[in-house]
Amino acid sequence: MSSKNSEVAAERFRGVYALLLTPFSPNKEIDWACYDRYVDWQLSKRPDGIFAVCGSSEMECLSMEERLELARRAASRAEGVPVLATGNVQDDPACHEEELARMADTGVSGIVLIPPGNMGEDQSRLEHYFARMAELSPLPVFLYECPLASPHHVASDVYGRLVRRHGIVGIKDTTCTPEGIRAKIESAAGSLVFQANMPYLREAVLDGAQGIMATTGTAAVDAVLAYWRAETSRDTATAEAAHELLVFLDGVLGKGYPAAAKHLVRLRGVAMETVTRKSKGMNGSAAQGVAVWLRAAVRMLGLT
Repeated sequence: MSSKNSEVAAERFRGVYALLLTPFSPNKEIDWACYDRYVDWQLSKRPDGIFAVCGSSEMECLSMEERLELARRAASRAEGVPVLATGNVQDDPACHEEELARMADTGVSGIVLIPPGNMGEDQSRLEHYFARMAELSPLPVFLYECPLASPHHVASDVYGRLVRRHGIVGIKDTTCTPEGIRAKIESAAGSLVFQANMPYLREAVLDGAQGIMATTGTAAVDAVLAYWRAETSRDTATAEAAHELLVFLDGVLGKGYPAAAKHLVRLRGVAMETVTRKSKGMNGSAAQGVAVWLRAAVRMLGLT
């Protein structure tokens, strides 16, 4: 994709994304009926986009066929809402061209690429890898500094060249520092730099971040949207209040993620088990914190 075409694509993809969890039955098989209901519930909140296969989906714990089906189902229900999905999760980079092609065939709107393994230790090698994958992709390409890799950050100068020379549309930044996200914004004007960190959310958006992809969007994307709309319309008082609630939620979910997010989804009306394939579960303190947060959000933002 050319740099000019990537700027056109950016118009379609900016804004707040709902991240998707993967619901499991007690036997840890995917509960597909619940997934369909959950996707519809997320779409009912009117996010600007859906990130269907991501860290919150526990994608590293899923088979390729499961990841492809998650993406396919989300895309089939989206009705015009952009759907992104990670297309290079396999351990062996030699398998990534096939994986990318198969993910592109699911009907998603764009492909997300993560740094493979320890490739980030050599940023020139990582740049070459992303450039090659972008050239092969029939869909717009985004980068994601996913913590599954080590190191997982993409240098700002590398990101800038990938945008200008290879049409990369955007990146989900996880430096979690104002300086880190500002460097990416400055390195590639016109690209979409998505913020994932809640404590520094306002700094990033005011510095020019063009969207939000955060764990809070798995169970409260309407709260993220309330913040975004207030900030972009310069309603400072509402933006500050919504931001405080999101920082509160971020801390609560971190006590048992993604199980705590699944618990919040259940409290909000989608019957989802808190079962995960990860080792980290949710204790009583996390469950209580989620309930307290929801009461506050209902009172302050009118969430249902």
